[in-house]
Order: sequence, then structure tokens, then C-alpha cells
Amino acid sequence: MSTMYDLFEKFPDGSSLWRACVIGLEGARLHVSDLARRSPNSFYAMNVASGKIVPLNFPQASTFREDPEMGTRSKSAVA
Repeated sequence: MSTMYDLFEKFPDGSSLWRACVIGLEGARLHVSDLARRSPNSFYAMNVASGKIVPLNFPQASTFREDPEMGTRSKSAVA
């Protein structure tokens, strides 16, 4: 079974906006690469099952790996 990722755009003021849900690392790479071509902001992915955050910095990033040091999903409400 492939892992699902929620993709978010992070704005300079610190706010984030959900952009998509994709299946698998390759799908996340492709979708974020496309989003990054249209926006100067940074992007990150969240593993839907574990809640772990995966930072994505395109075009500088050459790899896409989950970082266990990044933390987990917040339990607080999101607007």
C-alpha cells in the first residue's frame, strides 16, 4: 500500500495552505515540483498515516526523504 501525503504551501508570514493530497513519494515529488514552478514560497508534505512532516525545497532539494527529527502533526484545531 502506498503512503498518502498532504501537500502544503508555506507563506512568508508563517501561515500554510493545503494544496493537494497525493499517493506515494513519486507523486509528491512531481506535484510539488509543479507547484514550485508557479510559486516562490516553500512547500512541505505531511505523511497522512503518521503525521510526520517532510520539508520540500524545490528546486534546491535533490532528495525527498522523511526526516524523523521534523516532528509530528499538531493536535490543535486548524482553520
